Amino acid sequence: MRSDPTASVILFPGEVIDRSERASPQILQLLRSAIIDFRLEPNQPISENEVAEALGVSRTPVREAFLRLAEEGLLLPYPQLGTFVAPISRAALLQAQFLREAVECAMARRAAEMCTGEGALRLKHLLERHQAALDNGDTEAFYRLDELTHHEICLQSGNPDIWGAVAQARGHLDRARRLSLPDDRSSTRVLAQHAEVIEAISTRNGAAAEASMRRHLVSLIDIMDDLEARYSQYFKLDISGPQPRRQRRS
Repeated sequence: MRSDPTASVILFPGEVIDRSERASPQILQLLRSAIIDFRLEPNQPISENEVAEALGVSRTPVREAFLRLAEEGLLLPYPQLGTFVAPISRAALLQAQFLREAVECAMARRAAEMCTGEGALRLKHLLERHQAALDNGDTEAFYRLDELTHHEICLQSGNPDIWGAVAQARGHLDRARRLSLPDDRSSTRVLAQHAEVIEAISTRNGAAAEASMRRHLVSLIDIMDDLEARYSQYFKLDISGPQPRRQRRS
């Protein structure tokens, strides 16, 4: 089986590993981001050697990152075949959704109870930037601002350390979120829901903030059947596990 030797270079344009910090967490974040935004597509092969060469590091930190992503269900190692990006697992997605609802709804309530004038202004500024990204048709900026808004609510809830743990558990869910955003109707709905959550937090209405956040989070599940129908090639459709694509021999 042969692979494209330029593939990993394209994945990490301009990325440089900070030699003063451990390499494996940095590589892990780069690879996770590439999987979530579909630069690495489901069932695509990926090589430790190519990633190591592209980033100018040894295979050891790359192997550590691969193992972690396999634990998260985002990479699938196959003996004699290699390692492949996992298709989106609906079961894993629903588990991540359950966790996200439990944590983020509670954080929204707490953020409302603790909200200050400065905190409300930060959230409203994010909402304005989010609207601008939608108006400009900038899907990448829209997704980043979606993440920043949820992160800001986490910070205002007084639980900053929880964010990383939740983010690591929701790789399959985040890929589905990315698939939904090119649809203008989905993006408009997300923005309106964010406005509702932010209004509740800004007015220190904890119950309304929690309820609004729950409506926002479950809305993705409401369109999951449509996403799976439109992007069936990205989903794990049988219980026997995904069948990795073999690259054509030249």
